[in-house]
Amino acid sequence: MSTEQPLQKMDTRSRILAIALKHFARNGYAGTRLDDIANDVGIRRPSLFHHFKDKATLYKAVWKYTIDEQDAKLAPYFDQADTSPTELLNLATDAWVEYAFSNPDFIYLSLHAAVSGRASDDPQLASTLTLERWQQLIERGVNEGVFNTVPFVECMSLLAGMTSFYLTTPNNALPQLTDSYSGDRVLFANRLKLLMSNLLIKPQAENILPFRR
Repeated sequence: MSTEQPLQKMDTRSRILAIALKHFARNGYAGTRLDDIANDVGIRRPSLFHHFKDKATLYKAVWKYTIDEQDAKLAPYFDQADTSPTELLNLATDAWVEYAFSNPDFIYLSLHAAVSGRASDDPQLASTLTLERWQQLIERGVNEGVFNTVPFVECMSLLAGMTSFYLTTPNNALPQLTDSYSGDRVLFANRLKLLMSNLLIKPQAENILPFRR
């Protein structure tokens, strides 16, 4: 969930969701205390239960809010029927990087859910409209003969895995990262687009050098 809107201008339910996201993202489900969320919101614990009956309900509400927001921001980049799959691949990758860098708490929330097994316990947490849009884009590229037939999980592992590793490395301090990336999201997006293109896009005939003995 983006917290671009000042917390003080949000209604109570939205403030609870925004602050709960930060707690779940940093501490995981098990390590998050409702008392801490209520204190940060500036309400009493009974007031929190007025909006969400228990911790599990609040957790699912945070997920739904972030997933809905993510899809609203990314959908326009996929809904371009007149744009080629190769162009859409670059547009969608750029949009994903912009979203992830602006909403790193979503990345942490996803990692905690995966590690704890909560994502597999509740399929709703792992199934998003954004994933469906990626799958449709890749299938379209394969059907039009411009994409290689690559398992969907490999495509998403590259996209999400590389982004997650980059954003969750403290201060990007590992030498392996600082030698390659400056911390600039544009540079990171360009590297990721290159890797996605190498994985998916078939070489065009005019780009293939003739074989010489």
